[in-house]
Amino acid sequence: MVQSLNISQAFSHAAASYDQQAIVQNFVAQRLASKILVQKGTSLGAILEVGCGTGILTPHLLPHCSQYVLSDFSHAILKVAMEKTQDDRVLPLVLNAEYPCFSASFDFIVSNLALHWFQDPKGALTRLVACLKPGGWLYLTALGNNSFHEWRTAHALVEAPSGVLDFIPFGQLKEWLPLSGSRAVEEEWITTTPSNALEFLRGLKKIGAGLPQSGHRPLPHSTFKKVMDIYNMRPQTSYQILFASYQKPQKMREE
Repeated sequence: MVQSLNISQAFSHAAASYDQQAIVQNFVAQRLASKILVQKGTSLGAILEVGCGTGILTPHLLPHCSQYVLSDFSHAILKVAMEKTQDDRVLPLVLNAEYPCFSASFDFIVSNLALHWFQDPKGALTRLVACLKPGGWLYLTALGNNSFHEWRTAHALVEAPSGVLDFIPFGQLKEWLPLSGSRAVEEEWITTTPSNALEFLRGLKKIGAGLPQSGHRPLPHSTFKKVMDIYNMRPQTSYQILFASYQKPQKMREE
């Protein structure tokens, strides 16, 4: 995993370039919002959004809430989100979502492509669920561990470590959601076609997502060139998008 401070710094540095590059993030935000509004209607009550980034998901849900707590670990990127969000119902908050500081006060907790950056995603989900009102809903997206398989394969063919994060296995995400409520996980695939490996890597850096696994060392130039040459034979990148939902019971069972 990557340390939280490094993640915060990377996204802060990418605040100015994030929106221009966040094509996948925009698409997934639209899909997540559509699922929520189709399944739960247009009166959503009090919403907490964690890992809001530059506020890509926010405008899709804000018109349907009574209160919106907009939070991110990076003050710089939260500032960008707030500059685009002029609404008295919005409360901005710099927050490490792994340790939320709320009572059971939200009808919905939402998050778009942030969970895979958490140091303890299972524990974070448990703590976030505790912030839901009885009957409240958690909706989130995350990258699945089969994402970027083209880039990983290019490394494997030269027997070199890719340094790409492991992300989240499909089955594991469902297991992380508390057993007490209604749980569901589904997946969708998105494929992008950068012109070459450098464009792919620069795109990740511009959204703050270019951080390698902790302890990963850069490859020798000759090895890295072989990796890029293999990737460039058919430059494309696949994203495995996991959509998860959870409803907190109206009344918790007695232990």
